[in-house]
Amino acid sequence: MVKTKKAATLIELIMTMLIISIVAAAVAGAVIFFIQLFVYSPRQLDTQKIADELNSIIIEGNPDARGLRYTRNIIDASAVQFSYSYGYPAAALSARFRWDSGDGHIYRSTSSDQGTSWSAEGAVPYYISALTTIDGKDTPGAIFIYKKALDADWISGVDALVDIRRVIINFNVQTATGNFDDWQGSTNLTSSAEIKSF
Repeated sequence: MVKTKKAATLIELIMTMLIISIVAAAVAGAVIFFIQLFVYSPRQLDTQKIADELNSIIIEGNPDARGLRYTRNIIDASAVQFSYSYGYPAAALSARFRWDSGDGHIYRSTSSDQGTSWSAEGAVPYYISALTTIDGKDTPGAIFIYKKALDADWISGVDALVDIRRVIINFNVQTATGNFDDWQGSTNLTSSAEIKSF
């Protein structure tokens, strides 16, 4: 009686390795998906939530103060700060938004005497963490951009404050480094408010 050795042929070995590779790739893809879903996505959603709320407070306002779209009189305008008065019939109430380069947050203060004295500043939104920073989207340190009539650039020190017809809010919100590889979130936002002439 002749004994034969049972062994896999080269084709069977290649097919087995191919099947194992396909299963491993599917498992790795599922693991990466769930890591992104449960680690990266919440951080990205947090940054988007902060950006959306910040934009809403600046443009529309909240019960504490009206936003930029209610501006009746501009008190001060720069790349990092915008102060304005609002209210009817007299523009006695004022609000100021200021970007702090030290901690990368935007602060709001209010005034009831047309900007002569200001309340204590509060971070916007109030729950922003120390790890979350805000900066200019296109130009670092330039949160507010101003336009005159016919969409011409407003130049500080050259043009009068009454010439401002539109304020563009242009910022980036990020947690820590904002880098996807570090499982951080980052989002850009640009919006604007028309300044009506009364």
